[in-house]
Amino acid sequence: MLNLGIIGQRIATHRRAHDMNQNDLAEALFVTRQAVSKWEIGKGLPSIEILLALTKLFNISIDSLLEASDINQYDYKDMLATYPRESVVYKFLESDTPDLHVKDIFYLLTPTERMQMINQSLSNRINLSIKTIWPYASISERKYILGNILSKGSVERVEEFYPMLTDEERVMVSKTHHMHTVVYHHK
Repeated sequence: MLNLGIIGQRIATHRRAHDMNQNDLAEALFVTRQAVSKWEIGKGLPSIEILLALTKLFNISIDSLLEASDINQYDYKDMLATYPRESVVYKFLESDTPDLHVKDIFYLLTPTERMQMINQSLSNRINLSIKTIWPYASISERKYILGNILSKGSVERVEEFYPMLTDEERVMVSKTHHMHTVVYHHK
């Protein structure tokens, strides 16, 4: 469970370390001084947007503000049950190795969150490859991914995970792009 008092103390500590008073922090975050005071005395919690702004302003991780000592850093089920969903997903995406842990979180995400992650990966806005997401995607998500890639004429992007396609998906690729030159033989 979140301990508002500890979170408030951490906000105050980081604020002071950056030689800011409550008014300075309030101005930087576009909130009132009273809001900052309320957080620091443990009577309230900043919104997820403000928490993320604090991590950027102070150049810290979300964990340095929120208690996570008793939860394994890859136990996304517990983290999603304990912390704001947006902060957990943000922490995952900002990690050094999201490709290694997509299997631990992707199935826990809502369909909307999954599609957001897929779209961000397709547009290269996050450090997570479609090839890594592919095995965990639903049939409709896989069709969406293929359709998106093929509509942009990115045949070389399909080639990187072509061996993982089902026969039906390979037919879709070959019909869409007449990929007679892309043939894979597996032994």
